[in-house]
Amino acid sequence: MRTGRSFMLLAATVLLVGGCSAAQAEDDPRRPPRGIAELSTAEIQSRWWSWAASSPAATNPVSDPDGRFCAENQPADAWFLAGTFGGKAERRCAVPVARPVVFPVVNFTGTKAECAAKMAEAEGKVVIGSSEVAVERMEPTAIRIKGVEGNPVTQTAETVETYGCGLWVRLGPVPGGAGTLTIDGTAGSFSLSVTYELEVGKWTY
Repeated sequence: MRTGRSFMLLAATVLLVGGCSAAQAEDDPRRPPRGIAELSTAEIQSRWWSWAASSPAATNPVSDPDGRFCAENQPADAWFLAGTFGGKAERRCAVPVARPVVFPVVNFTGTKAECAAKMAEAEGKVVIGSSEVAVERMEPTAIRIKGVEGNPVTQTAETVETYGCGLWVRLGPVPGGAGTLTIDGTAGSFSLSVTYELEVGKWTY
């Protein structure tokens, strides 16, 4: 993976629960809480990429083989999920209750032109059971990524200024329980397939 003017691709998945009645609309996990929903696309992407770059390769949630590192450096107001640098992954991850969940389906960094070109090719699908998750399209936006030395995302502890874009989802807190979900994403020659076993509320962090 190259940094600087080149692009990077990652993906992630999350549990989605089916629809609810109008009276329960405010509790619909597909509606992110106001704080998360009102963040700009630059803020969402900068925060997620900085989280992904906050761990060295040995404990990084993006290169995680089975979900053991999914709780690494999580923020207090959201729960980020990671994907892979390409290829397949199967993970188990415990998500705390009452925590909104934010993740990319497929995402990129690079120049504005590179990002736009990859967005033209990007396709992604997240499914749990028979329910498909709607995604948010984030066009090229200037972002800043702060990582640690030796991280596999930017490979530096210096702040990286670049453009970010991708297909994203931001959810409200998901109800307790467990669920199997899958994600498939492509962008040109890049492809991934991820399966998550999510357990909500089994542990707290």
